[in-house]
Amino acid sequence: MRVKDLAADRSAAGLPDLALIVLAEDAAAVAANEQLNRVVARQYLVRVLRAVQRLDGEHRADPALTRVRELLDAMDVDAALRWALRPEVTGWVWRAEARSVDPARLLRVLADCLAYDPGAAPAVVRLGSPDGPAPVVTGAGLAGGSLLLDWVAEGDEWPVRLDAARAGAFAARLQAAADLLAAEWPEGLALAGRDIRAFAALGNHRGLKPLNFSVHGLRGLVLTSERPAYMLAQTLVHEGTHQRFSGVLDCVALVRNPKATHHSPFVGAERPLGHILHGILSFINDAYAAWRHQAVERDPVELDRLERYRQQKVEQLRTAEKNLLEVAEPTPAGERLLAGCRAAISRLSGG
Repeated sequence: MRVKDLAADRSAAGLPDLALIVLAEDAAAVAANEQLNRVVARQYLVRVLRAVQRLDGEHRADPALTRVRELLDAMDVDAALRWALRPEVTGWVWRAEARSVDPARLLRVLADCLAYDPGAAPAVVRLGSPDGPAPVVTGAGLAGGSLLLDWVAEGDEWPVRLDAARAGAFAARLQAAADLLAAEWPEGLALAGRDIRAFAALGNHRGLKPLNFSVHGLRGLVLTSERPAYMLAQTLVHEGTHQRFSGVLDCVALVRNPKATHHSPFVGAERPLGHILHGILSFINDAYAAWRHQAVERDPVELDRLERYRQQKVEQLRTAEKNLLEVAEPTPAGERLLAGCRAAISRLSGG
């Protein structure tokens, strides 16, 4: 890939209407998310190129920088954009842009990132993405994504390192969820499949209660425990939405007062506006997946549980939207996103 080829590519020229990426119910929403994905990928590719350029000044002969240049030279623009949104690449970008970063350490981390090989994963989940299946990160050495799991472990939850058999069983549970979602809400899977690029396992110490999260700087990596397929289907769209919204936040300001806070009914505590928006968007999709499953569920106990869950989330969504609008100063892009949220909440409410 030559830089002038990237500069000439106009396919990532602008963001789509953000109202369309809130809840996928038709082909227009799927197309809008494809455009958003390309815009976000282009931004990360530019950030990679800038970080490499900064390091080139004094470390041009470093093997890791040489390898990055060789990789990008061998790619066309489409391949380079796909590569730029891999979680190990976005994770490195965030570290490269940190203040007071040690260049020698940054180059060592870059070499570790380049050693990760998603193609060597012993198990994958097929989400219908044109980019191919999502690997299960096992943490078995650098090639197995140990660096990714080390980065994740800097937070509150420790990911599980898996052998090949355990990775296969974990992938099978996720595949059952993806297949269920494909049958019940194909547009939802289309968005999740574009936004999720890899999975890692969390311990199942909460039983049926959800245990799943994403990390803003590790784009596309979703961590989750194992639950029944229809619950994991909710997880797929919930975490896919977090990934999608993180991309939006990387590209455009949604409010003019991002440091403002308000009460979030999702966690029962004061949170910044961006966190509240994350909750609104992810639970819109989570609750909608549960609603779609109600149409095919035959067990009266589960039907009752699903209905109670939907009603609970609708009430939380209404409260979160009200709280957000009490303090938020939306930009034009934020207005469009909020318009999509209002329409989606009305849809979930039966309006």
